[in-house]
Amino acid sequence: MKEYNEIVINWKSFKSIDSLNENWAEKREIVYQIYCDSHIYGRDVLAYIGYTDNVFMKRYKKGFGNSFLKYANNVSFSIGEIKRSNVKVKIQTIESILIANHKPFFNKEYLHEVTPEAMEQKIIIINNGNHGSLKNSCTNYWWVNNK
Repeated sequence: MKEYNEIVINWKSFKSIDSLNENWAEKREIVYQIYCDSHIYGRDVLAYIGYTDNVFMKRYKKGFGNSFLKYANNVSFSIGEIKRSNVKVKIQTIESILIANHKPFFNKEYLHEVTPEAMEQKIIIINNGNHGSLKNSCTNYWWVNNK
């Protein structure tokens, strides 16, 4: 019996925000990471990790169209497709583990703890492909309730 539930994320190549169009990223239920230049943290740094169960372009326009990213330099993003292999884990739980481990500067939730679901089971996330500054693998080990 496995001690951890394994989730694999296959990350796509980075694209600039200027390359977004209505037909891009039609995948449902994806995680994404956004990078940009920061006068505090440096050039090309991880700014945000999120998820959407909708088209990425719609999520970007709704959530970030009027945020600091509108004024940021060198904005790029990568989308990750999740391979669960019979593991039933909510996408928000996956997002929370990624955020808690990597602490992007624009995220506000999950910087210090994960979702309640993530505290109930051991999960390891394997980041494949072009995963940028994300670790090759990360886990919720530090937050799991050991009962």
